[in-house]
Amino acid sequence: MKFSVLVPRKIAQAGIDYLENNGCTVDVQQEMTTDELKGSIQHYDAVVLRTNIINSEIIANATKLKIIARYGVGLDNIDIEAATNREIYVTNTPTANINSVAEHVVGLILSISRQINKVDRAVREGDFSIRNTSPGTELKGKVLGILGLGNIGKLVAEKCALGFGMKVIAYDPYIDQPMIDYISIENDLERLIKQADFISLHLPYNTSNHHLFNKEKIGWIKRSAFLINAARGGLVDEEVLATSLKEKSIAGAALDVFEQEPPCLNHSLWELDNIIVTPHIAALTNEAMNEMSIDCAKEIVRIKNKEQPHFWVNKQEMTEKSFRRKAFK
Repeated sequence: MKFSVLVPRKIAQAGIDYLENNGCTVDVQQEMTTDELKGSIQHYDAVVLRTNIINSEIIANATKLKIIARYGVGLDNIDIEAATNREIYVTNTPTANINSVAEHVVGLILSISRQINKVDRAVREGDFSIRNTSPGTELKGKVLGILGLGNIGKLVAEKCALGFGMKVIAYDPYIDQPMIDYISIENDLERLIKQADFISLHLPYNTSNHHLFNKEKIGWIKRSAFLINAARGGLVDEEVLATSLKEKSIAGAALDVFEQEPPCLNHSLWELDNIIVTPHIAALTNEAMNEMSIDCAKEIVRIKNKEQPHFWVNKQEMTEKSFRRKAFK
């Protein structure tokens, strides 16, 4: 029998072609619901996961499943513990979309610093005089504070430091020494936030950092500074942010991600002109989507061929589980 792969939400054709050319049957759906996924998961050896949630109930039904291949980096929509307990590999694509996301972050920084959304709307409405009342902010010499110095954070730092002459400081609890000469490590989060002219979030989301940017931390941001979030929506308390933007206690914000996606139509942020919002598209360039789909497909084919995946997220947990099982036989 062929190795069966479920794609609950359409991915780039390159990955589907790779799977089919390597002996897999692929079932591509447009947009499966959680209930539909739960009801059909037992028929598949592998699943390519975009934004669908795979919780413990779905994993309990996944009697054939061998791998969950995450189309992207974030893992907050997968119950990794439940997958590990069933000895299901979990992989992601940590290198496929880093340039796409980094470029989008730089675009958000440029857009909010020059108030592009506000002046664009004014010109369309016939107000050319907006040019006299809405000066922008240059990036050269400004301090960029990066929270999370993984692949994307490092690339944003490179583009902003070398491309725009910004001073980059970074906070990452797992890094205490500068790795690159144009990045300074700041071990005190409050000190970083208070120094930064732009703050860009590049952290994974989990329960421990839910609303990391709460009333206290947003209160540390300078009145002239901007907050950028293209990581995960749950990192920022959106209601507190809306209040701060409305009161002009911070200069502006740019968000590509939200706590609830899609966000509600009457969100308190929508009435403000000192924020730019995009619909979770940082990773969605043609190039990145092709790379993510191919990387997912390659991991699935490796499992099909009984090889070890390259980007194995739960490797340590599965290895320990296997060791314990053998030890007690």
